[in-house]
Amino acid sequence: MTRDDGGMSAELAVLAPALVLCMLFVVFAGRLGQAQQDVAQAAAEAARAASLVRGPQLAGASGVVRRNLTASGVTCRELAVDTSSSDWRPGGSVRVDVRCDVDLSGVAGLGLPGQRTVEAHAVEVIDTYRGGG
Repeated sequence: MTRDDGGMSAELAVLAPALVLCMLFVVFAGRLGQAQQDVAQAAAEAARAASLVRGPQLAGASGVVRRNLTASGVTCRELAVDTSSSDWRPGGSVRVDVRCDVDLSGVAGLGLPGQRTVEAHAVEVIDTYRGGG
């Protein structure tokens, strides 16, 4: 029997929890990054949809955000969509702000909060050559 007997088992017992925590953190960071990207994409598509509406009725943008986030698999515990256009005219702009409290409870074991607030905004120019209102 040598002095190194059982050394590999001890190293594995010490390193395994650290490796598991590291992998959980990578999954957490990946899910949070993907949620940020999905919220930004939803805001951009909602701003585009709002810029195509004939008139300043911008309420449909929140439906676009909800459909996009649902299709992306993002679960928001609370979702806030604010659409504004102080300059509603051809060549003006529409702004959509989205705030989503993303549910991250599926990644447990790190002691991190089960939700994070992700925010994004997008601005879209109203077509200069559009007809009508």
